[in-house]
Amino acid sequence: MSRTKYTWLAVGFGLSGLLVRWYESYLMGQEIGHVPISNLYEVFILFMIITALVYLWYEKKLEIRNLGALILPIVVIAGLFMIWYGTTRKSYLIVPLSPSLQSYWMKIHVPANFVGYGCFSAAAMSGVAWIIKDKGWIKALPTLQSLETLIYKLISTGFLFFTLATILGALWAADAWGSYWQWDPKETWSLIVWLNYAAWLHACLINNVSHKILSWWAIIGLFITLFAFLGVNILLSGLHSYGRL
Repeated sequence: MSRTKYTWLAVGFGLSGLLVRWYESYLMGQEIGHVPISNLYEVFILFMIITALVYLWYEKKLEIRNLGALILPIVVIAGLFMIWYGTTRKSYLIVPLSPSLQSYWMKIHVPANFVGYGCFSAAAMSGVAWIIKDKGWIKALPTLQSLETLIYKLISTGFLFFTLATILGALWAADAWGSYWQWDPKETWSLIVWLNYAAWLHACLINNVSHKILSWWAIIGLFITLFAFLGVNILLSGLHSYGRL
């Protein structure tokens, strides 16, 4: 079986797991039932599914092969973290939502956010592929031009969804806390992520920055995004403290 078929199989298992978890939450009680995207354990499953789907979509759309070996490891790393976090913190248990999460906004804000995260992660790994290909270390990788196109499409798509998620998050904040923006650490770092990729797209469009710099920038962008997603939860506190490790 090819890598693509294995990836589709894994996506199917992941989606089935989320659907079963969703169904089981309602079996426990109407007041407990919820879409399974409320804690780090659940959203890491969502992240793995979306990142794999992003890879499969662009593999077919751009007819790019031999890239899964570089993009899919980040899915594996996310899976290992999910297993560690789920078993050590027992976050695999289904519990009622906190009051701040009992909102229809969560159902659209979180998926949009993670499409952005999935695209940014795939773009970073594509940046790694560009650097490796440029140095001639692995000749079987796609051409530099194909990788450049892929990175641009991934970041532009991720930026679109992340922008949408930020707007939805502001609307959710206004509904929950009475203010669109409060400079909460999570909000602040989300803005930093948004500005970083806005600057990347601007640099790409003015066509005055080398592809080597853009590739490294895409890789660094992943670490900025990772801090906004996990680092804030580990080191900082605020209105999003329900997501702390």
